[in-house]
Amino acid sequence: MQNNTTSVISESVNKPDEELDLLDLLVTLAENWKLLLFTPIAAGLVALGISFALPKTYQSESSVQVERTGSSFSAPVAASLAMSADVLHTIAPVAGLDEGLTSEEIYKKLSKRIKVSVGKQDKLLNVVTEAKSPEAAQKLNQALLDTLFPFSKPRGIEKKQLEQQLGSEKKRLQEALKLEQDTGANIASGKSVTEATSRLYGELLSANSARQSAVLDMERRLGGLDNDDVVQAPTLPESSIKPKKSMIAIGATVATGFLLLLFVFARQALRSAQENSPEQAKKLSRIRQALPW
Repeated sequence: MQNNTTSVISESVNKPDEELDLLDLLVTLAENWKLLLFTPIAAGLVALGISFALPKTYQSESSVQVERTGSSFSAPVAASLAMSADVLHTIAPVAGLDEGLTSEEIYKKLSKRIKVSVGKQDKLLNVVTEAKSPEAAQKLNQALLDTLFPFSKPRGIEKKQLEQQLGSEKKRLQEALKLEQDTGANIASGKSVTEATSRLYGELLSANSARQSAVLDMERRLGGLDNDDVVQAPTLPESSIKPKKSMIAIGATVATGFLLLLFVFARQALRSAQENSPEQAKKLSRIRQALPW
C-alpha cells in the first residue's frame, strides 16, 4: 500500500514537470518562429542565387559493343585499358590538362571526369565523360574511344596465328567458290544432273556462306574496334548535371534551420539556468569574462 502511494506521488510530481517542459518548448518556438521560419528561407534563396554563379558540368555518354566470338579482347579488358596510363596520357591535351603533369597527376584528375563500366546483361562498354561545356564533354568522350580502339587489335602470337588462319580460310573459300560455280554451271546446263549433284550444290552454298562470314569475322578481329562497333555515339548534352540548384537550396535551408533551432534552444537553456540557479549564473558570468567575444 505504501509503495502504491509513493508511485502515485512520484507520477503526480513528474507529470507537471513534463507538461511544464513541453510548455516552455512551445513558448520558445512561439517567441522565435519568425527567426526559425524566414532565416532558413532566406538562406535557401541566397544559396540558390549562388548556385547560378557556380561553374556548370556537362556529361557525355557512349556505348561500344566489344565482345566478339573467339577474341581475347573483352569488355572488362577494354574498361581496364580505357583507364590506363597510356590512354589517359594521350587524351590529356583534349581534356585541357598541362603536358607537364605526371601520369599519376593525370590519372587523379581524369578519373574524376571519366567513368567506364561494363553492362551486366549486354556486356557493352559504357563511357561517361564530364567537362565544363557540352562540346568539351563530347570531344573528350570521342577522343577516349579513338585512343582505345587501336589497343583492341591483336598483337604478337595472336596476330600471327589469326593472319595464318585467315590466309588458309581465304584459300579454301576460293576453292570452294570455284567448285560451287562449276557445279552450278553443270546444273544450269543440264549435264550430269543427279540427286547427289543437287545435294552437293546445296551443301556448297551453305558451307561457303558460313566460310565467308568466318573470313569477315577474322578480318574484323585483325582490324580491331572501330566506329561500326559504336552502339551509341558520344552524346552532346543539352543540360548540365552540376550544380544541382534545387538540392543546394534545400540543403542550405535545412542546415540553417537546424543550426538556428540548436541556437534558440541553447540560448533558452542558458537563460533558464541563469534565472533558476545562482551558481549557474556565476559560472556563466565567468565564461563571459574569459571569452569577451
